[in-house]
Amino acid sequence: MKMEFQGLTYEVMGEGIPIVFLHGLYLDRESTMFFFEPQVRFNGFKRIYIDLPGMGSSIATPSASANSIFDSLKNFIVSIVGQKKFILFGHSYGAYMAQALAHHFQSQVLFLFMTCPVIYADKDRRILGKHINISEEKISTDKNKEYFYDFKKMNVVLNQKSWQDYQNLIIPGLKKANKNFLSQLQDDSYSLSFENDLHHLNSKTAVCILVGRHDQVVGYEQQLKLIELSESAEGALVNKAGHNLMIDQPGLVSFYFEKMLESLTKAQLTSN
Repeated sequence: MKMEFQGLTYEVMGEGIPIVFLHGLYLDRESTMFFFEPQVRFNGFKRIYIDLPGMGSSIATPSASANSIFDSLKNFIVSIVGQKKFILFGHSYGAYMAQALAHHFQSQVLFLFMTCPVIYADKDRRILGKHINISEEKISTDKNKEYFYDFKKMNVVLNQKSWQDYQNLIIPGLKKANKNFLSQLQDDSYSLSFENDLHHLNSKTAVCILVGRHDQVVGYEQQLKLIELSESAEGALVNKAGHNLMIDQPGLVSFYFEKMLESLTKAQLTSN
């Protein structure tokens, strides 16, 4: 069911423990919803897919800044999730915001699951992977041919299915994004003012981080170091994958996500 809260468009599916999904920059909620809904069994979990400010159907925040985006998401959690315990998923810049929310709502966050997270918003501070292409077959580009170069630049595994997934998960968000807002955000206030605090999560916060070995956007070395900060953290460095990890290696992402849900379900049954 599609809804709106203070300019944020979101969609809710199912009932149970809330999972808040935060997509990457220039994308929209479809990039997470259209991936997870067909792939993952969500018995007992309520899914909340959000369009971040200035992306999808959500309006831009008055200030093009990371702090304003965080404040918008924080108010959303307070009003829509309330005092309930919940799960956070974030990809790329959405994972940057997920870290901030996990830091703020430490007593409520059951699990922080991230793919290809931004650790440092300042690109000069990032240690990047080396992007490669693995071409598995000749690809037909009858539709959206103008996006094919970007597909090759972002994806590692190139085949007809990955191209179709790119068209389903990535292109809709690219077409709807408020490019002026996002350009200003990246130029002026891309970093959270409390970025350094994000690396000090509660040591008992359960975390899973999945990164692609060939991610030339955020890299993988700094992400894996976060695992050392929590006794409940785990992660995986995924071969044959880059920044579009959910397209390059969808089976691994869904495997780890279902593993998380199963662990939470067992923990809930044990406590009852």
